[in-house]
Amino acid sequence: MKNETLFGEDDGLCIPAVGPWTEDKFDLIRLYCQIFSTAMKKRTRVYIDLYAGSGLCRIESRSQVLLGSPLIALSVDAPFDRYIFSESNPERFSALQTRVAGAFSDKRTHLIEGGFEEHVEEICAAIPDNALVLCFVDPFDCNFDFRGLEKISESAKGVDFVCLLALQMDAKRNVQHYLQPNSKVDRMLGNITWRDRWNARSNPREDFAKFLAKEFADSMLGIGYLQTHLHQMKEVKTHDKNVPLYYLAMFSKHPTAFKLWEEVLKYSNPQRSLF
Repeated sequence: MKNETLFGEDDGLCIPAVGPWTEDKFDLIRLYCQIFSTAMKKRTRVYIDLYAGSGLCRIESRSQVLLGSPLIALSVDAPFDRYIFSESNPERFSALQTRVAGAFSDKRTHLIEGGFEEHVEEICAAIPDNALVLCFVDPFDCNFDFRGLEKISESAKGVDFVCLLALQMDAKRNVQHYLQPNSKVDRMLGNITWRDRWNARSNPREDFAKFLAKEFADSMLGIGYLQTHLHQMKEVKTHDKNVPLYYLAMFSKHPTAFKLWEEVLKYSNPQRSLF
């Protein structure tokens, strides 16, 4: 199977419903997996998906079935040398396991049932020391542990992250809740001092989601990654009302990755219509 399409077929297993904007997200992931794996094909390459899902999803109000990020990564023309998938939902994990074993039995895969934070040592142990790693972090909200990402970042010679930052669809809708003592955003950012910087901001109208995106980028900077600026992040919006949902951001320790990411942002498809 070549990585020429985002579309799959209903196989009778678990297929979660998703919004139409998910097609934009997976199109970007498809392009970046393709360009990353091809550009680095002389090196040992590992793809990690920390919120892998079931492998397929269906766009709400449409019959179209999309390949999820694991099957997209497995389908690249220059395959990764190893794949590591983590999924906490039992039904989705079982469906993913069946799909991977069926169509991709020739690939070297390591599937983990459970949240990645609980299995971070297992994930790190499965990564060769000399590998170049692309790790996709695709949570439903802001509820993940930055320290888990930090441990993964130390597990190989080079680990790049593509992170979905659900800041508009979660944090921005719950500003007052998160400004109170609350560990959720603290865990995502890896620090508890961000509220001090928010309260001391010079612009009282500063957008909360943009502020947290910059804070997350600074946290990545603090563990050795190059600076990712807001304009280098892809903002994904709803198709009907053009409402911002989340950022997709790439983090790397190597300038070459930013050149690849820039190409992907340049050539990824524009927002699609609802029909």
